[in-house]
Amino acid sequence: MPSRRTFLSTTAVTLPATLMGCLGRRDAPSSDAGGTDDGSEDPATDEPDEASTDDSSVSTEPDAGPPEDTTATTQFQYTAGNAGVADARAPSNDAVQWQTQLSPTEGGLSVADGQVLVTAGNLVALDADDGSKRWEADIGHSLDAPPAVTSDTAYVTAWNGGPDTDRGVAAVDLEDGSLRWRAITDVDVSSAPTLADGVVYVGGSLNSEDVVALEATDGSERWRVQVGQYATTPAVADGTVYVGGGSEHAAYALEAATGEERWRVETDGRVWGAPIAVDDTVYVGSRGGTVYALEPADGETRWVASVGDDVPESIAATDERLYVPTADGLVALDTDGTEAWSLDGRSRVNAPSVVGDAVVVTDHSTAICLGEDGERRWTYEFDERVIDDMVFGGTQTPPVVSDGVVYVASHGGDVTALGG
Repeated sequence: MPSRRTFLSTTAVTLPATLMGCLGRRDAPSSDAGGTDDGSEDPATDEPDEASTDDSSVSTEPDAGPPEDTTATTQFQYTAGNAGVADARAPSNDAVQWQTQLSPTEGGLSVADGQVLVTAGNLVALDADDGSKRWEADIGHSLDAPPAVTSDTAYVTAWNGGPDTDRGVAAVDLEDGSLRWRAITDVDVSSAPTLADGVVYVGGSLNSEDVVALEATDGSERWRVQVGQYATTPAVADGTVYVGGGSEHAAYALEAATGEERWRVETDGRVWGAPIAVDDTVYVGSRGGTVYALEPADGETRWVASVGDDVPESIAATDERLYVPTADGLVALDTDGTEAWSLDGRSRVNAPSVVGDAVVVTDHSTAICLGEDGERRWTYEFDERVIDDMVFGGTQTPPVVSDGVVYVASHGGDVTALGG
């Protein structure tokens, strides 16, 4: 997601429990974590081009060896299909296990190998048990999206850097944060990377209409194809890459090996949230307030459901239910598109995490754990921080659940572990 970050330096301090929650509260200015949607005309975009290849983007500055493992253990929404279902036990309560303060951030996080990897300007690795900082890597300007992680490497995207400097994609040693490789994509990348079958797939940003495929071992470029500004985090399943067109009112299916377009489906609004591919169905939410269930092979529409409000983030789905984040709350749909229940009156819900019989969501002020029937189990309210008369509060990133603990990075810079 595109950042509006003012502070780029990162400091990590583990806060004792007695200091948590002591900051004053104010009304925070609203912002759109999914990109601007101010009613102006969509920027002109062309139909997707023929996929092209270019190996010249690989950096020559690594200080660690190449990755040995290119199989993801976790990434945005846990899997390459973006299903949003965690293989973990549900959090039983909202007890604060620890809280670590970083710089104000709109970045995301991933949890793997006993570490919480936070993109807060730099890439910061925290100990998952106590929040202490293990290492910090200065990869490039503005790291915002959750990393894709293997047993030895974290893959991150950087945006808003200068040409031929730091924007693009980097692979980092999971042990100490040293750089394995950096690929300068010539365009900003604000989406999370998706790692599948030894390839890293990324979307674009404000000045980019590209979806790019890179070799996970060395960052060399396989192909790139244009779809629209702010192309989403891709979903990858069965040899196909599914991506939202961002500024375009469309979702695309691309051949994973070549980038060749398989199909394109028009939507009633921009597609900011990443598509998900699960149970032989592709689900796409639009900013027109519509959810589309599509046939993976040809994009044929199986059903369409209106959820009554903007769908700015990625949906989560199980075998029996979809959880749709909206600008006003969360809507649970059965897999035939009928509404099961809704949570209303929230402020822009982020992509949900489903774990066991629970679903965990965050918005601009709270983290909420709900039962699969919509009954609220607990609510945690984020603190706000005031720095140089600027208010930072709430969160604009999805929660991540691991081993009964919910990890959340707030806009104010707090990384918090809840539950246990």
